Amino acid sequence: MERQNLITDVSQKNIDSIVLIADRLDFTDVQILRKFYLVEKEQPMDSQPYCFPILFREMKKNGQIKIGVEGFRKRLNNLERVGLLKKIKHSNPTIYLPVDDNKEVVRAIVKRFFFVNGLEKFL
Repeated sequence: MERQNLITDVSQKNIDSIVLIADRLDFTDVQILRKFYLVEKEQPMDSQPYCFPILFREMKKNGQIKIGVEGFRKRLNNLERVGLLKKIKHSNPTIYLPVDDNKEVVRAIVKRFFFVNGLEKFL
């Protein structure tokens, strides 16, 4: 199944597609998605909470990721390519945002990943 078809099915809340996407993600991808979609409070619009260098530094400092800058950039680009994140064009430094239409679906993907791997107490 192609990635574009996969996202189309997910946006229709097809459970099989959610399972398929969750099975293709690893812990690092899920940690990145958690940062975007499982936040407790709304971020102020005048700040850049998802600015690439700040996001990388914060996730690295908190031990949420154990990869380098380029690996992190590739992960974000891959998540953007499949439609789970959106990239603000012509922003310097690069800004990534969650896709509003996918919030429920991505939360389901993250929760499924944690339950399947026995990590539900960390949600």
